[in-house]
Formats: sequence, structure tokens, C-alpha cells
Amino acid sequence: MIQRPTFKPHLTPAVIPGEGVLLLSEDGARALHGRLYERLAPLLDGTRDPDDLVGALAAEFDAAHVYYALMLLEKNGHLQEAAPTIPAGIAAFWSGLGLSATAALAALAEQTVRVHQIGAVDAAPLHAAFDRLGIRLAEREATLNVVLTDDYRRLALAELNATFHAARQPWLLLKPVGHEPWLGPLYRADAPGCHACLVKRLARHCATEGFAARVLALTEPLLTARAALPATQQLMAELAAIEIAKCLAGAPVTVAGAVVSLDAYGLAMRTHRLLVDPACPVCGQSSAAEPRPVTLVSRKVHFMQDGGHRSVAPEQTLRDYEPLVSPITGVVSQLAPVHAAQGIAHVYVAGHNPALRLDSLAHLKRGLRNASAGKGVTETQAKASALCEAIERYSGERQGDETIVTASVRAMRERYGDAVIHPNAVMGYSARQLAERDAWNAKGSKFNRVPEPLDETLPIDWTPVWSLTQEGHKYLPTQLLYYASPASADCDRFFAMGCSNGNASGNNLEEAVLQGLFELVERDAVALWWYNRRRVPGVEIASFGEPYLLDLGDYYDGLGRDTWALDVTSDLGIPAFVAVSRRRDGSQERLLFGLGCHLDARIALQRAFAEMNQMLGLASEGQEAGELAIEDDETRHWLTTATLDNQPYLAPDPATPPRALADFPKRHSGDLLADIATCRAIVEARGMEVLVLDQTRADVRMPVVKVIVPGLRHFWERFGPGRLYEVPVAMGWLERALTEDELNPIPIFF
Repeated sequence: MIQRPTFKPHLTPAVIPGEGVLLLSEDGARALHGRLYERLAPLLDGTRDPDDLVGALAAEFDAAHVYYALMLLEKNGHLQEAAPTIPAGIAAFWSGLGLSATAALAALAEQTVRVHQIGAVDAAPLHAAFDRLGIRLAEREATLNVVLTDDYRRLALAELNATFHAARQPWLLLKPVGHEPWLGPLYRADAPGCHACLVKRLARHCATEGFAARVLALTEPLLTARAALPATQQLMAELAAIEIAKCLAGAPVTVAGAVVSLDAYGLAMRTHRLLVDPACPVCGQSSAAEPRPVTLVSRKVHFMQDGGHRSVAPEQTLRDYEPLVSPITGVVSQLAPVHAAQGIAHVYVAGHNPALRLDSLAHLKRGLRNASAGKGVTETQAKASALCEAIERYSGERQGDETIVTASVRAMRERYGDAVIHPNAVMGYSARQLAERDAWNAKGSKFNRVPEPLDETLPIDWTPVWSLTQEGHKYLPTQLLYYASPASADCDRFFAMGCSNGNASGNNLEEAVLQGLFELVERDAVALWWYNRRRVPGVEIASFGEPYLLDLGDYYDGLGRDTWALDVTSDLGIPAFVAVSRRRDGSQERLLFGLGCHLDARIALQRAFAEMNQMLGLASEGQEAGELAIEDDETRHWLTTATLDNQPYLAPDPATPPRALADFPKRHSGDLLADIATCRAIVEARGMEVLVLDQTRADVRMPVVKVIVPGLRHFWERFGPGRLYEVPVAMGWLERALTEDELNPIPIFF
């Protein structure tokens, strides 16, 4: 039992006559009921031992009750041994952390800290803060290493990280400069994650600085954190000293595996949790995985109101994955609304798109506008959609732990036979496009580029994908499956274009596979309509009974825009729609459109209009051609020149009655696996197979897949033989197949 008991310094006892005692602190209150506590509390001042307390209360309470009350107070953490020589404020700080101030100060006296400086930073404020807290400095070996720097991406930090990690030494980072100085992480050998994990995230969020450093051939990052007030540097030094003291004393540390940022402009502080990279070259444990089957299970649909059929509502998806959002440590840099839309046209953006490498200032201008975006009927769905798309993009980048086979086409076919798929069976370029690729690429299109024909004798990287149709692995070039991937480590030639077609994320694999299938079907249907400039039926929007769509029509009307929808459903019979809008007044119609596909026609139409909302911000500024603030030439040309007169296929076919909801039979089942089976049966009946690449990342854990169906058309300019020419004739939409020269010369530009 404590010899000189007193309430812990961070507690304030308040006697409530006739009821008991309240123990108050900054973190809350605890009630002690009964007259014994009323009488005992004022006596717990650290000047009496338990026997003295029993004696003082002997006239009212027997000794057993007093000793028992003291035992309970000690057991519940309310009492400590009196330490009258320690200032009350210091004692209260440590006791609030659950530590004895005496033990904490003793630990500080026994341990040391070594300070390293990397870059243009002043250590004097930190040394002064150490003196005030009694933290001892060391010249060489120390309990903890503290590194001050002006940029977390400096190369010397990578060297220190490798050294400290190998020696299993803890170390703490501090950037006291910039209008948003950073503190942490504290890296520990017994906890996962290291500085290389953090630099990987920072490199993705600092793509612009990385571009400049590459162009200027710099070995160190460009210094952007230039703000440096003495007050903010001193403040960060004091905060760092507090965290270091807590660490040395054995208290919980906020910056353990986290960065704390302080926005000096807005006086906002935020904690950014470090995401561990399983493939980290310094601390990672993972290695290239063996190819495994993609196993799907039955999943009931519990949400089908906005954007798709899901196993959980978007609110749950946000709760599960929003911790991945951080401009410092996150996979996603931000989640922010694109424009205020009076509660109607919800569109969110999730940072820039790191899948597009910045190789020139022109690429930079385009890339900064090419963020991962999300849309939805509700703000929550738009936010969740943007987050999921950004995670999907991240998961589609090569991380270094993918299953890869490096060999030529010929060698692969000798080893795997028909399981090897030529990339053009997926991409669908014509022989003429491949032969004239230089002329095509001279147009400077961001998306509609033509690769060179694959050299079948050249070793390239191949990735196994799982065939749901044949229940076995097939092989496709890795360059086709991952963004900005080289052909191999030894070859940077452009044989296949990795893109987002068929990439999808979800709360589970089944959601992701189904969404990927819908995207492939949607783009195939759009390609058949767009490049053949086929006149298609309009849609009777009111028949769908969706108040959101009617309200959205009123919203666009208030902007001076007409809206309508087209039914572009193909021979596959899975509902696919295009939402269209144009300005009524002005010299430019600024035609907008959005696409949507789903077994549930109601969801498909919602998606088309929600996607059109993403284009709205580009075309609603009210300026004319020369002032339209869009860097992409194809998009700007479309918005400033396209009209219904020169693009009549964007208007409903006047000779065909509009489609109503009743024209689309119910084909969805309420079970995701059953709906996948329905879609598979449709495409497999036409001689195609469904391939799936699981791109789920261990550091993110959100299921992500790339679905591939060789034979379905991309909506970009790819004019090889197949469905683009055959389906319109087979369905009676055209009397004869168009020639390549007769196809729409305007490509889909997003």
C-alpha cells in the first residue's frame, strides 16, 4: 500500500455533501459514492500514512472500511505516493499519462538523445527545449536518434533509415520549417514501417516536384517548405521535446508510426498514420506471390439505391477506408468537392492521378486536371466513389511484388501454349493503325495512342490472369495490365497501353468483378454507337421513377441547359445509357455526356447522369472558345465545336419511340455472384471469355481487380476487325459494315 497517499496530481477532488466525491480531470470525471469518501478525500494530502488516516476517521468508521477504501482508490489508479519536490504542473502532466512523475523524471535522467541535422535547419530551438525538460544530449551512442530536416525526401535520410533499421535503433523525424511543419514518425524496430514506406507515399503526392527534379537532373528534391518563423520553429521544437520525453519515459507517443502536421495558417493540427509497404525494400517482408485462382462466393446485395448494387452502404465504405486519405502518408491525397451544386450534382475529387507520368510541361498541365473523381446521387456516394477510384488507380500501379514471367511471345507459347494472349486481342488496333502509328501519335492525344507491333522475339514481362470461363491461368503482357509499366526491366518500348478499362474496386471481390464487367460492357456499347454514329432511341426518364433524375433535369434547366438520355444497349442486352446535355443559348452548345451500364436499368441511367455531372464543371464557366480554361485539346475542341447539327447521333432517333423502364426486363438477382454469372453467360455465349487479375494490395486491403474480355471493344480509337463492324450489321442497325475510313473521326476523349 502507498505510504503517503495523495490523489494523482491531474485529479481534482470535489466533495458533494451527502453524496460522495467527484474526481474531476480534463478527460472526464469519476464518482466515489458514500460518506466515507467525503470524509477521506480532504485528508489525502500526502502528509499522512494509512494508519494516520485510520486514526483520523476512527470516530466515524472502523479501520477495515478505511483500509478497504484506500485499497480501492489505489487499485483504480486514483492515488500515488506523494512527491512534494516535483512542481505540481509537471507532476500532473505525467500522472495524466498514467506515469509516476518520479519515475518519468528518473528515466529522463538516465537516457540520452542524439540530434542529426540534414539540410538547412537550426537545432538551437530543439536544444533549448531539451534543457527545459531535462532531456540529455549525447555525442555518439544514444537511446533515441532525432533527425531534423527541411525535406523528408532528402537522400541522406534514406541512408540513415537503412542504418538505423539494420541496427534496430529508434529514431524520430522533425521538419520544423514550412507553413505546415511536421513532427514524426517515430520509427521503432519492434513496429512495422520505416522511412522508405513514407517516402513512397510522398513521391506519389509530390509528382510535380518530382517532374521538375527529373527535368533539371537534380539529385535532391526542390525545397518548397520555405516559410520559417522563429515562433513556429520554437513551437515545433517544444512539441518534439514533449514527444521525446514521453518516449524516453515509456508513455504512449502520438508520433509512433505517424506524422503530426501543424498548419500555421489555419491553426489546425492533424495526425497522419503511416501506411506500411509490404514490398518495402528496407523493412518489407513480402515477395512475389504465386499465381492463385480468383475464387468468388455468393454475396447478398444490401444496398441498391445509389450508383450500384453493394453489399454495404457507401457510409460504411467511407468509414472503412477514409483513414487512407492523407496528403503525407496516405494512398489518397485528398477528398474534396469539385464544385458546389446546390445538393444535386455531387462530384468529388481524390487528388491527382499518379498513373500518368509527367514527362513535359504539357503533360503536367493535363495531369493536374486528371484527378481520380467520383460521382453519385448523394454526397456520400460521390465521396466514396472518388475514394474507391483513387485506391483502384493506386492498386493498378506496379509495386514490385507482382507475379511476373519474363520471356518472348514465342517462348511463352512454347511453355504455356494457347494460354498466352496477344495484347492486340484485347486492345483491338487495326493493321493500318499499327503501320501508321507515327502519324496517329503525332496528333498528341492523351488517350488515343497507338503502340508499336509486338516483337515476338523480344523478352517482355507477362502476368498470369485467371480465366473465370476456363478456370485456369492465362498470360497477358504486364504492360497492358498495369499503369505506365515498362515492357520489362530491360526494355522501355511501348507495346501495350495500360489503362483503367475494366479496373474496379469494391467492398469485396464480387463487387469489384461485377463493376469491372459493367465498365467493359458499357464501353463496348458506346464504341458501337459512337464510331458507327448510329441513331439510337431516346429514354423516357420520368418512367424510371427517380426523383433525383427529375430534380437534376430542373437543375440543368436552371443553368440554361437541355438534358436527355440515349439507349445505347448493345447486342449483349445489358442496359447501357448515355446522358447528354447542351447549352440552349450562346455560340457554343458545349455538349456534355456521361455513360452508365448495369443489369438494373435504373442504376445504369443514374450512373450516366452522375458521370455527366463530372463534365459539368469543365463547360459551365460561361466563357467562349478562346477563354475556355481546359488544357486538353481534344476536350476543348469538342466543347467549342460540337453541335447537334454536326453530331446528330447525340440526339434521340426521331423514328424510334423512346425507351421506358418497362422495356428493360429485370435481370439482376440480389446476389452479386449470380449477377456475375449472368454477365458471364452473355459474353461467353458470343465466344468470349472473362479474365480477372486480382490487384488487391496488402497495405490497402480494398479488393481491386482488372477484368478483361478479349473481343469487347474499348471506346477509344481502335479500329481492328470484330464487333465494331460485325454487330451493327448482325443487329440490323446498318445495312453494311462501315469501312475504317467511314468511322467517326472524332475519338472518345476521356
